[in-house]
Amino acid sequence: MNKNKFLLLISMVLYVNLHTQIVPSQDSNFQINSSLSDEFDSLDLSKWKICDLWDGDCANWGGNSRFVSSNTIVYNGELSLKVDAPFLNPPYSFQTCCNTGGIHSLDSNYHYGYYEICAKLPGNYHNGESNGQKFFPAFWTYNQESIEQYIYIHDEIDILEPSGHQYSDGKTNVCGWHDEDGNGSHYKVGEDSIKSDTPLFENYHKYGVEWDTDRIIFYFDDIPFYCTYNHPSLIMRQQYVVIDLQIDESVYDFNPSITFPQYMKVLYFKYYELKIDSCMQNAFILNNSDLNNFSFGIRQNIIIGNGSSSISLPTGSIKTFRASNEIIINGDFTVYEGSELNLI
Repeated sequence: MNKNKFLLLISMVLYVNLHTQIVPSQDSNFQINSSLSDEFDSLDLSKWKICDLWDGDCANWGGNSRFVSSNTIVYNGELSLKVDAPFLNPPYSFQTCCNTGGIHSLDSNYHYGYYEICAKLPGNYHNGESNGQKFFPAFWTYNQESIEQYIYIHDEIDILEPSGHQYSDGKTNVCGWHDEDGNGSHYKVGEDSIKSDTPLFENYHKYGVEWDTDRIIFYFDDIPFYCTYNHPSLIMRQQYVVIDLQIDESVYDFNPSITFPQYMKVLYFKYYELKIDSCMQNAFILNNSDLNNFSFGIRQNIIIGNGSSSISLPTGSIKTFRASNEIIINGDFTVYEGSELNLI
C-alpha cells in the first residue's frame, strides 16, 4: 500500500512539472532576438534562402516532390508554401508529382532558446473526416558537419514533422530530436506526438520548442506536451532553421478528394533567448517591493525572504524565477489563489 502511494505521488509530481511549465514567450527571463526572427512582412533574403530543386542544402528532402522557388511566396504578412500537382497519374515520379516550397536560414546562428511558428497546415475533408494524407509539413533545426569521408556530425530538432502517414488524419504533429552515431548516420533520440481536437488545416496553431543544455520541452498552442531533462544529446552545436512543406514518397496516393493548390501558411517565426547577463550574480528578494520590481534574468542563486519577512504574490500575478544553482525561500511566502509562481 505504501509503495503504491509513493509511486502515485511521483507520477503526480512529474505531471505538474511538465504541464505547469510556462511557455518561454510569456516568461520575462526570455527576450526575443529580433535580428533572427521574422514577421514575414516580406521575405528577408539576408536571413533566408528559398529552397530550390538544384540547391544543395535543400535539394529534395521531400522525396516525391520538388522544391521550386516560385512556390515560396510572402504575401499579406504571411509566408505561403505552395504545393501544386501538375501530373497526378500514379505511380508518381520525382519529376512529375508535385512542386512545393520552403525556406532555409542562411546562417547557423541559432542555439539554446525558444523557437516558435504560428502556422496553418494543408489538408481537407474526405467523407466527413479530416485528411492530410501524403503531406509532410516541417519546422526543424539542424547542424551537419563533414569530418571525414564517411563520418559526419548531425544534430537535429524536429518541432513540427509528421510524416505523410502520421498526418493522414490532418490532426497529428510529431516532434523529436536526432544525434549522430559517429559512423556517418544519425538516430532519433526521443520522439512524441500530439493530436489536436480540431484539424490543423482549419486554423493557425503555435508549434514551439524550448531547448537548453539540460532540457528540451515541446509545446503546442503554448501548452507543453513532451519533455526530457539532462540528456547528453541536448549538448548540440548551433543550428540552421528550416520551414518547408514536403510530400511523403512512402505514401502512395493523395486522398482522392484533395484539391490543388494546397498551402502551409506561416504568420511568423520567433526565436527567444534567455537573459544571461546576470547569470553569475545572486538576487535577494527581501520584501514585496523587491518582488514587484525584480529585474528578470538568469541568476546564480535567488533568495526570497530573510527568515522573518512576509512576502506575497497577489491574485492575478505571474512570476517566473530561474537560477543556475538554487532558489531558496526563507520565511513566509504566500502565493494567493489565482496567481502563478514558477521556480526553475
